Amino acid sequence: MNTVKKIVIVISFLIPMISFSQEILTGVSSNPQIAKESKKYQKVRSSLAIKLPFFEDFSNYLGYPNPNLWEDRQVFVNNTFAVYPPTLGVATLDAIDENGRIYSHATNGQFSADTLTSLPIRLDSNFSFHRKMYLSDSIYLSFYFQPAGGSKNYPSDPWEKVGDTPEFHDKLVLEFGYSTGNVVFDGFIYGEYVADKYYSVGDTLENPFFPGTYFVLDYDVYPGQAVMIPADSLFVEEYIWNEVWSTNGFNIEEWLAENPLQYFRQVMIPITDEQYLRNNFQFRFRNYASIDIDSWNGNTILGWSSNCDQWNIDYIKLNSNRVYNDIYPYDVAFVSPSTSILKDYTAMPWKQFRSSDLAEKFHNELSNLSNSTHNTYYTYKVVKNKQQEISTYPLNNENALPYYNNGLHAYQYHSDPNVDVQLAYDGADSALFTITHVFSMVGVNDECTSNDTCVVEQKFYNYYAYDDGSAEAGYCLLSTMTNPQASFAVKFKLAEPDSLQAVRMWFNRTLNDENIKDFTLMVWNDEAGFPGEVIYEMPSQVPEFAPEYSDFVAYYLEEPIAISGIFYVGFLQNHDVQLNIGFDQNSDARGKFFYKTTSSWSESFYKGAPMIRPVVGKSFDHSGVNNGVSENITIYPNPTSDQVYIKSDLFNVKVEVFNAFGQLLNVNYTDDNAISLKKYSSGIYFLKIYSNDKFIKTEKIIKR
Repeated sequence: MNTVKKIVIVISFLIPMISFSQEILTGVSSNPQIAKESKKYQKVRSSLAIKLPFFEDFSNYLGYPNPNLWEDRQVFVNNTFAVYPPTLGVATLDAIDENGRIYSHATNGQFSADTLTSLPIRLDSNFSFHRKMYLSDSIYLSFYFQPAGGSKNYPSDPWEKVGDTPEFHDKLVLEFGYSTGNVVFDGFIYGEYVADKYYSVGDTLENPFFPGTYFVLDYDVYPGQAVMIPADSLFVEEYIWNEVWSTNGFNIEEWLAENPLQYFRQVMIPITDEQYLRNNFQFRFRNYASIDIDSWNGNTILGWSSNCDQWNIDYIKLNSNRVYNDIYPYDVAFVSPSTSILKDYTAMPWKQFRSSDLAEKFHNELSNLSNSTHNTYYTYKVVKNKQQEISTYPLNNENALPYYNNGLHAYQYHSDPNVDVQLAYDGADSALFTITHVFSMVGVNDECTSNDTCVVEQKFYNYYAYDDGSAEAGYCLLSTMTNPQASFAVKFKLAEPDSLQAVRMWFNRTLNDENIKDFTLMVWNDEAGFPGEVIYEMPSQVPEFAPEYSDFVAYYLEEPIAISGIFYVGFLQNHDVQLNIGFDQNSDARGKFFYKTTSSWSESFYKGAPMIRPVVGKSFDHSGVNNGVSENITIYPNPTSDQVYIKSDLFNVKVEVFNAFGQLLNVNYTDDNAISLKKYSSGIYFLKIYSNDKFIKTEKIIKR
């Protein structure tokens, strides 16, 4: 197949982790935001191909790619994984599938991961001149890309880097292609056949779906065991795909050594082959990743292997009548979300708010993408509970210099405006303040206005938070002691005495769910700036994942406890399994969280915020979320080669059997009866146990 001649234009543009014996940062092996989207996603696609120009900068939405532009939904559109992107929002390609889980075929060798495919595009006709399209119409595709693992400081400390740097054998690829209109054979659809007798390796089984054909078994099959055999032929539409650009993995600091402003690079690729001048041209980005199998002193550490090898894509343009140096869009934009209106927290209880909690300034990262200076204006307004406007920042103008040789727009009344807002507690249970920031070019020539607005919702509900609700990494503790014991605590401060109702925690799923291990939920008082006396503990908890992937799980205290002043919430573990708490790398709660793997507490040196949120004040509905109860249950034998027995004092017991990839395999209703795992292959399985439809606990079972 022909490949397109490549012209790559590189410009300066704005836009891993180290481990010690106590604290560890990992990737995350699930994406609850994407998993949640997958539950409600309904694809809406135009029956017509897209006409030029094609443009996408991912600036005004999160989650799946826009179905009016993109055919698949494997990448994650977000505003937290990239460092200094061209504009607010990027598409991140990684090792997590469209359902928010590590790919089932992931290995420590190279494997195909995410794909971002455009809808068909009309390159057969030049609609501006109402004629056929020619190569002389000068069609270029441009985009910006960035390998993960960068930070906002160069040179930077390893613990400040966001995401995992792709290794050299990893890869990011761009392909051009189209459908030929032909239908080709693509394999078989498999059906389940239940064996009526014993078969040994090498025996032939007549295929009931294709009479007269036989299926040769390569493993022993017992009576009643299900066998997956070809049931129907699968035919698919034929596509031609040609690789036109690629790069191996590398460290972004290679770019920054050349130019400290070069966080993203732009690629310009001309279309120079007539085979693409058709009514169903498509392009797609793909990444090839490899799961790291981490170890400590030669031993595999459970819970380390996780999401990795991210690439960030932004500002994609395809159009005719372009030239090779068309690399400076006439656009000013937000680069990242604006900051919280609060000084220390991203959220806090409305009852506990005091005027001293307000930040002095917002911080905005703004950019002029063009190669000339433009007059810009900035303002923001604050609206309470979606209806009452309480403040408007005076609109003011200032010239913005081009980023490529000056960096971000640094005019203080735009980049660091005062928090000119008066908030006062009104006796209500909660409050929501919507802050809408606007940074725009004076006049009407801005090529993209969607990236000129940044909306931040400031929540005053019944919990404290340092994090922004998005986990870019996982935080783990490792003790090297013979009898391992480790504690983790996050510090909070009340303005007035209150009651602690629950602790909300975000656990990352790890490869094969290796972090399903018990811990003790802990609450401490303060002693000279560190956790002191234990004032509450609730043992036998396990990492859980909320229904419908709603991110945080609430662990309810058996009874609310009185708290005042400074208090700490966290956990104690008596094992070396990494529980893998979500870790937000875009917030900075250093000085607010602590760990202990020896006899004394230490302040964490990682930049970020652990995703642990204490719930204080009024009680609320407990339905649908883990109640933190672990009843007297015995499950044996473990490991097993056949049956698992469940003995308990519970009634109306329901047991759900999941495989290591989180797929529900079976539902059993039992009290003291056996559950058979005989028909399943060797590996790790999970039993989720309910009593009277109330969740009790999860138990990991090894099938030999």
